[in-house]
Amino acid sequence: MPELNPPLENTNILYTTQQTKALGLYLCQRTANEIAQEIRITDRTVQSWIAKFGWKALRDDAPPEQVTRQRIVYLTWVDEKTDRQLKELDLLLKFHMGNPKKVFHGGNAKDGTNKGRKNNKVKNDISSITKEMLDEYKNKTFFKYQLKIIETKNDPALNWMRFYLKSRQIGLTYLFAFEAFEDAVLTGDNQVFLSASKKQSEIFKNYIRMFALEIGDVDLRGKDEIHLSNGAILNFLSTNARTGQGFNGHLYIDEAFWIPRFKQVDDLIGGVSIHDKWRTTYLSTPSSIGHEAYPKWAGNKADNIDISHEALKDGLLGVDDIYRQMITVDDAIEGGATFFNLKRLHKKYPLKEVFDNLLRCVFLDDAQSAFNVKDLMNCKVDASDWKDVEMDSPRPVGRMPVWIGYDPSGVGDEAAVVVALPPKRKGGAFRLIEKLRLSGVSYQGQADELKALCDKYNVTEIAMDVSGIGGPVSELVEVFFPRVTLIQYSINTKAHMTYKAREVIGAGRLQFDVTWDDVVHAFLMVKRSVTKNSNQPTFTAQRTKDTSHADLAMAIMQLLSLEGINIHQDVTPTVSMGD
Repeated sequence: MPELNPPLENTNILYTTQQTKALGLYLCQRTANEIAQEIRITDRTVQSWIAKFGWKALRDDAPPEQVTRQRIVYLTWVDEKTDRQLKELDLLLKFHMGNPKKVFHGGNAKDGTNKGRKNNKVKNDISSITKEMLDEYKNKTFFKYQLKIIETKNDPALNWMRFYLKSRQIGLTYLFAFEAFEDAVLTGDNQVFLSASKKQSEIFKNYIRMFALEIGDVDLRGKDEIHLSNGAILNFLSTNARTGQGFNGHLYIDEAFWIPRFKQVDDLIGGVSIHDKWRTTYLSTPSSIGHEAYPKWAGNKADNIDISHEALKDGLLGVDDIYRQMITVDDAIEGGATFFNLKRLHKKYPLKEVFDNLLRCVFLDDAQSAFNVKDLMNCKVDASDWKDVEMDSPRPVGRMPVWIGYDPSGVGDEAAVVVALPPKRKGGAFRLIEKLRLSGVSYQGQADELKALCDKYNVTEIAMDVSGIGGPVSELVEVFFPRVTLIQYSINTKAHMTYKAREVIGAGRLQFDVTWDDVVHAFLMVKRSVTKNSNQPTFTAQRTKDTSHADLAMAIMQLLSLEGINIHQDVTPTVSMGD
């Protein structure tokens, strides 16, 4: 994401490093919650700084055009947008479209000024957008490694089927949205975008609306599909659309390695691009080699396709006519990306397995994991379909009871909190509705976060680990929630929790939003192991002194353990987790 560095010379206050970074983010129109997540502190701390140092006055002095532009820049580059962020981006784009002084560019472009909104008589009239305008925008916006990808689209020998394995946050969704928009404008060809959820499909649509606005000052209208004036149709689908019937065009499948039931989805949607003139493009970060998309990436054994980074760094056409390319964070930096700091990324992800998976395109091997990636993928749902959950509301689920699982890090200062709706009936599903990560927070601060959740929800059960730093926190929690279930870890306890979670997940009784890939990742980090002294079978969660990566899974497993073993009885937590 482009860095927006606000001047700090207007204040004589001596800030700490965290406060300086928080102020910079605040002046770039980040919310207190977004700032807290970015620098790993609590919302309350950020709010206290805003009030104490008078930051609101500093931000209020910014021109409305700058405020809108900065906020759009940030929201555009957020990969996993919440419902609230999507609504906000939609409103900001509408405001921006009606503002005659609007100024905005993505990527590494320099700011420029448009002449003002045209009064289009023809709906979605893109006739004024020329190849020269698209080329100018493309060349000043995208980096070298991104521009090379567009070249493959224009090469008939390579473009029939492309598969890109990528690092996180290198801007490929953004790029392919532009590629498709450019192609639709210049050729009139239809474009079809398939994402894991409706929420994710909105990302493609918002990018394209932004391109039309910035390049041609055109306000594109349309919900699930946009009809351009030259006849091109842009369709935005999610995987809960059970068939590709009725659609045809160049097909883009986003985050293929995180799509549940990929083979079924791929077979159904494949009809969209079955005609020889249509291209198919897959793009994704890696999940596990057990995922159903892996055989398509790896190819048939008989074809002996080399899928090493060395072979695919610059792209390679396989004997199966699939063009594959692997783009790591290092490749992006080498190709001109200026928004990464490798030194800090290594500090953020000190565990090599995690760093390599997130940023260097290395697949996780779930053979040693306690959980099966296919079962975990089947737990994914489009949470926007839950009509009884409204996360933008002060009371997201009204008076419905919720359970909370809380897992502080046993060797560091990272903690995870998960909120779930328990089953409404015997053997029903647990629905995860909120997750929080806490880092560097005091005992009282952690208790305050749990108290805030109790004020937000009708909390009927809390399960928390008290083996390490959870002990002192539990004493504070018991003040406002006396019936908290305290879990003291042991070999038997961990085994019980793991087997219970496997039973729930295997039965399809756990549900979470399709965008929550970190939950899948967390469960895959729970490994089978043996104790050092007695060689007893056990389960371990890979952690380091600096960070933890299975904490979300542990919080969820604590929560699930409240149900007990016999699900044919009333769903009432009766299990006491002791040594």
